[in-house]
Amino acid sequence: MSIASPAAADHPMSQASIMPRPNRLRHEGLSETDRNFGLAIHLSPLAGLLTPITLPLVLAPLILWLVRREHSVFVDDHGREAVNFGISFILLHVILGITVIGIILIPVLWVVAIINVIRAAIAASRSEYFRYPMTIRFIN
Repeated sequence: MSIASPAAADHPMSQASIMPRPNRLRHEGLSETDRNFGLAIHLSPLAGLLTPITLPLVLAPLILWLVRREHSVFVDDHGREAVNFGISFILLHVILGITVIGIILIPVLWVVAIINVIRAAIAASRSEYFRYPMTIRFIN
């Protein structure tokens, strides 16, 4: 007598670890170049961790986005999102730096930012669109 039922193999959760998330918008037929640009746009702010200034958080994704935005809707969307995130991050950093409680919360902001940058890079590598949480959309 078999313990596993045949319906269990057809269950959608049995393949959840290998399938992309169904609630994410994907760009089918995306070129490798566009996928790599999307990935680089999201990973380039991590260069800001190596410098004491926050300029690479916005400047690096901005340059990559401007280079390729006319050629790909996917890169245009990821570039706008990464630049908006960088500007929002700097703005939140300044606002938190004004108060004593905010200064205590700055490390939390950095951890959340790094986690979301990694999530965005993974989404770009899977040809998925991504929206950063707590981001003000300065560039539409």
